[in-house]
Amino acid sequence: MCDESPHGHSHGRVYDQKAMFGCFPFNPQQLHKMKKMATHFMKGFMGSQIPFNVEDLGDNYLITVPLAGRTKEEVKVSLINKHLNIKSEKPKVPERKNVNEKPEEEKTLHECCNPFFWKGFTFIDVDMDIPLPVDADTDTIVSKMANGLLKVTFSKIPAKKIDISEN
Repeated sequence: MCDESPHGHSHGRVYDQKAMFGCFPFNPQQLHKMKKMATHFMKGFMGSQIPFNVEDLGDNYLITVPLAGRTKEEVKVSLINKHLNIKSEKPKVPERKNVNEKPEEEKTLHECCNPFFWKGFTFIDVDMDIPLPVDADTDTIVSKMANGLLKVTFSKIPAKKIDISEN
C-alpha cells in the first residue's frame, strides 16, 4: 500500500524509487517523456493556435491576441488574402536557477510526479491566420503591442447601396 493520503498528497516525504514502483505502474522519471508524448498527441487535435477576440466596435473592428512574453520586435503581422497572419517564435525564457533546488533523487513524490508543480503553461511558436470580416478596410489596419497583447484595429468599408430599377 502507498504511504500517502487518500487525496494523493505525499506530505513532503522523500520516497525511495524502489518503494514507489509498488504505487505506480510506471517509472516516475518517465513522466516528462509521457507529458511530451501527450502534448504532441493533443497538438493534432488543437494545433498550436492561440485564442483571440474579434470585436465589432461599430465603425471599426478590434482583434486582440495574447502573446505573453513577446515584444513588438518578436512579432510579425502580415496581410495575406484577407487574412491577418501573425508569426512569432516562442520567447527565450531564462532557465529557473534555484540555489536550494534538491537533486532529483531527493525530491518528494509530489515534486517528482506532478509535472505542473512549478510550470503552469508552455510558450509555443505562433503561426496563425485570422480571417478578416468581409467588410474590413484593409488599407486602415493598425497594430499595437503592449503588455503582452497584440491589438489590431481597422475600419469597415461602408456597404454600397445598389438601386433597383424596373424592367
